[in-house]
Amino acid sequence: MSEQKNLVDTFISRMKQKGWDIAWNETQDKCILEIITDRYTNIPEEWLEFAGSIRHMVSPDETTWFLGTEDFDVQGDQAFRWNEWERISLESAGDDAEWTGRIKEFWDQHLPIVMSVKGGYSYYAISMADGSVVHGSEPEFEACEVVAPSFAVFIAQPHAEEICR
Repeated sequence: MSEQKNLVDTFISRMKQKGWDIAWNETQDKCILEIITDRYTNIPEEWLEFAGSIRHMVSPDETTWFLGTEDFDVQGDQAFRWNEWERISLESAGDDAEWTGRIKEFWDQHLPIVMSVKGGYSYYAISMADGSVVHGSEPEFEACEVVAPSFAVFIAQPHAEEICR
């Protein structure tokens, strides 16, 4: 078993023990790769392994979820799309071309990996610049802070399940 797969499996097992609803992606559907790799570069292998392994992963109170293959299914019917916070920001920018450009530039460099509606809209994303995991929230989604130097460190941290409650 690869070190990446072991890290991912350990994290998923910990989250399942905490009561998260997790559906495995039995087929290792690669649709996630096509949608995401067209837009993003420098995607960590650990995240690709993780996101390709799960269909969905939802907190017990259904307010926080890790993005999996169901979330990247453009044909699916979700309440929130994988890029919903970007879409909200762009709607707020309206016809302001400069603001719209800054929003698009930010999201082109930040791949959302966790979304939450608990206590307001928030997310965790992977920075394509350095692989770090950042956290941001409304009202200005693009103002974010680094919470882990990498996705591997993020999911290996004992408090990851606390962060993602």
